[in-house]
Amino acid sequence: MDSLKTLLDRKQYELVLSLTKDSVDIDSISFRIAAFLGLGRVGDALGLIEKHKGEFGSGVLSIMKVHLEILLSMRRYDKAYEELKYYEDLPYISQEVEEYLREAPEMIRKQERNEHSHNKLSEDEIESILAKDEDDHSLLSALNAIRDYRMSDFYEAIIHLLKRGDINSHVRTYALLLLVADGFRGRVRFRKNDKEYDLIPFELEPPFVGPRHDAFVRHLEAQAKDPSISEVAISILNDLIIVLYPDDILKEDVNLLSAALIAVANEHLRSDLSMDDVALRLGVDHQALEKMVKRIKDTLRANPPIKA
Repeated sequence: MDSLKTLLDRKQYELVLSLTKDSVDIDSISFRIAAFLGLGRVGDALGLIEKHKGEFGSGVLSIMKVHLEILLSMRRYDKAYEELKYYEDLPYISQEVEEYLREAPEMIRKQERNEHSHNKLSEDEIESILAKDEDDHSLLSALNAIRDYRMSDFYEAIIHLLKRGDINSHVRTYALLLLVADGFRGRVRFRKNDKEYDLIPFELEPPFVGPRHDAFVRHLEAQAKDPSISEVAISILNDLIIVLYPDDILKEDVNLLSAALIAVANEHLRSDLSMDDVALRLGVDHQALEKMVKRIKDTLRANPPIKA
């Protein structure tokens, strides 16, 4: 076996294949896989891995990595998820294997997203993703890709996405904003955040625009005083606006809302300023503040941001 390893190190791949041609032991199979990869014959390497998939024992980690990397290089993402499930169902092997398995799903998703971001999606691909895909990043990429085409051709697909019950609120908001930006005059009915909506996108005002939003941000900055607090508070506000749209959180009492955002920001930054201190300093009712803070935190907890 040491001689086979030496031949691999010297890139004598054809010789390794010749010497292991009739071998059936798993170590020799592993060397054949490595030799095939060295020659760029990924299909042959993949065939050997799949033929002997359950035989690699303690060497499964390196084979697992190679297996998934080959599938990703071939852009066979569905097959990669299928094989990952196989490896996840194996009995415990080692902590190193467990750590790799925890990270593998995101690795696959990341490469899949990178491919979509570099390849222009066709109209059929966009419609298929919006109809069936469950990955938030894929859905956002498909919605963004609509801008390469005529928006009106996708009205039906966007409305169908809005009505799906299995998508993130951020995705649903972005889908609605496309209809708002394009001035869609049809009536749209959908459910979001346990609330039923029946509206005409043309009649909605986009978020983050207008003097009321700008005035509230200025008020929030003035109330917070500390730039680090106001920065976090504004970030929380923006998350709320996206999660709650088409509802408008800026219709809440200005002082109470700004106090609640500052209280949540203080908590995020682990400030010594208590909720009592915030209520007293900003002149708002303590119970009302507690209620608003709970509402904000519950809303954000139920609608976590989409991970990069």
